[in-house]
Amino acid sequence: MPRTVIIGGGIAGLACAHALQAAGSDWALLEAGDACGGRVRTDAVDGFLLDRGFQVYLTAYRAIGEALDERALDFRRFDSGAQVFDGRRFVHVAHPLRHPADAVAGAIASPGTALGLAPLAPLAIDALRAPVPPATPAGETTEGLLRRLGVGRGVTDGFLRAFFGGVFLDRSLSTDAGQFRFTFGHFVRGAAAVPARGMGAIPAQLAAALPGGRIRLRCAVSSVRHRAGGVTVHLAGGGELDADAVVIAVDMTAAHALDARIAARPWRATYVMHWACRAQDVPNPMRAPTLLLDGTGEGPVNHAACMSSVAPGYAPAGQALIDLSIVDLPREPESMDALVARVRAQMEGWFGRGATDGWRLLRTDRVLRALPRQHPEDMRARTPVRLDSRTFVAGDHVTDGSLDGAWRSGLAAAEAVSAALRA
Repeated sequence: MPRTVIIGGGIAGLACAHALQAAGSDWALLEAGDACGGRVRTDAVDGFLLDRGFQVYLTAYRAIGEALDERALDFRRFDSGAQVFDGRRFVHVAHPLRHPADAVAGAIASPGTALGLAPLAPLAIDALRAPVPPATPAGETTEGLLRRLGVGRGVTDGFLRAFFGGVFLDRSLSTDAGQFRFTFGHFVRGAAAVPARGMGAIPAQLAAALPGGRIRLRCAVSSVRHRAGGVTVHLAGGGELDADAVVIAVDMTAAHALDARIAARPWRATYVMHWACRAQDVPNPMRAPTLLLDGTGEGPVNHAACMSSVAPGYAPAGQALIDLSIVDLPREPESMDALVARVRAQMEGWFGRGATDGWRLLRTDRVLRALPRQHPEDMRARTPVRLDSRTFVAGDHVTDGSLDGAWRSGLAAAEAVSAALRA
């Protein structure tokens, strides 16, 4: 009988397992899927590496960064900044500390953008001084913060709505202002990157560092029941497992189904279309390892990137992989053919007539549980790590919607479990 059963082998569950292992505590991890990773997985399709949804790792992550062998993962970085389509052309918004020459050139080409972003300078300075930002007024949204700082409306509706709409999967800028400042600081101090062999390499490395016999794959859980002196975990395939404590580390909807005390907050969803083409057919703006944004708000694509320009291993030799991400899903049902037609039309508006003629759609990922919504009311409704002396919770819905947030939640759950078992 393990002292602790961890339900879920995503980033949070793996963090909890690592912390319990380091503490010398007995544990077992149950994962319903065929591999660990949760929402962070990569599939090989026709020689291409397809992440399940557009995801990146931020090099400024502190907690999970300490656990990873970043050299072995061979992180490939995006250029800091983005190319923003304003309806006529792409405007380059560069990180002034990492690409000063590009930032100056961008300011000359688009002085309105530079002036509009200037009020964010104090936030950037704060982020360099301390990783945890000062508190913001209770209930303040990102849009409210930007308005209070005097950030230009053109920059807000163009660059910031698209960029952070991609980060939070929410173009409304109704995200919590404190969470915006925390995430903004990560981009100030670091860069977005992906492992050379896909985002799934991160949980794969974390799982490989744990004793294999303690991780049980294809082992779904149907319910958790308290008993005298501990808990009983009932398996969907039959059978049960007794333990002193349980950590529920699945996504918040599945967690709520196991324990109604866990808040079932709203999700943000996304479509990601993976396109293949010949390397020579990649549009010029995509040949650099950069993020392209829709600054018009007309969509449907919010952000795009040629993943093989960032990490060549994402595509076979001579081929390219282009990922197009849709954030605001259509309210009315739309056929896939109609959506593909709209996406092609938008890309031809960006790159010119016939730009997508050689593109082939490999797969469309419809990720309905992509990221917990992070509006002020959602952050106030977060579930505590400890539900009672036997039941604990981990996941990005407990902290914040990021890889680092998920990892920190797992560490916190392990610490709470250890304290409870000692008591």
